[in-house]
Amino acid sequence: MVDKSYIVSLLGCANLIELTLLTGGFIAVCVASTGYGQLVDSSSNLSQTNNADLTIFYDINVYTIKQADQGILITIFLLTFCSLFAHIIFAFRYRYSWHRLSTVVAVLCVIYAFAILVISILVACWEDKMRKRLTNSYVTNSILSTSNPSIKPQIGSAAAAATFGFAACLAYLAEALIRFRRLADKIQT
Repeated sequence: MVDKSYIVSLLGCANLIELTLLTGGFIAVCVASTGYGQLVDSSSNLSQTNNADLTIFYDINVYTIKQADQGILITIFLLTFCSLFAHIIFAFRYRYSWHRLSTVVAVLCVIYAFAILVISILVACWEDKMRKRLTNSYVTNSILSTSNPSIKPQIGSAAAAATFGFAACLAYLAEALIRFRRLADKIQT
């Protein structure tokens, strides 16, 4: 029995929104260049701020943050995608164990939201570190001369990835709330 109506149900729409946000975050973090962040990490001659607002997150390597963000986003995307199609193919909403399965998926949604929140905070710190340490060159998008050819930083990609991550976190928390409160059961046909 295939549940084709799941895709237009409350939970199906939540899954589609989550998949869209995860895709947007993944594309944004792929576009964000780690080269500029690595330049900031390794070069001491760039204008650095001596403010006390620098956090511990600034010490994490930019390439590590990018790889972790890509790994977390693609893993959660694949799990959400599999969950969506499993709900459609196996018609879980009409099975006896729906409430237990829905509670397990709700707990997974909370775990996904926490993982996305943590990595989004790290990506936001990556963007902030580049903004603070490159100051005028970064904000005005001007050319930086390096030992390699001159480069031009791409501003905002890491911030966009963090924004997509924060939005996906909220979407997963909303799905968890829907599942814990069994709101989708009341709309079910």
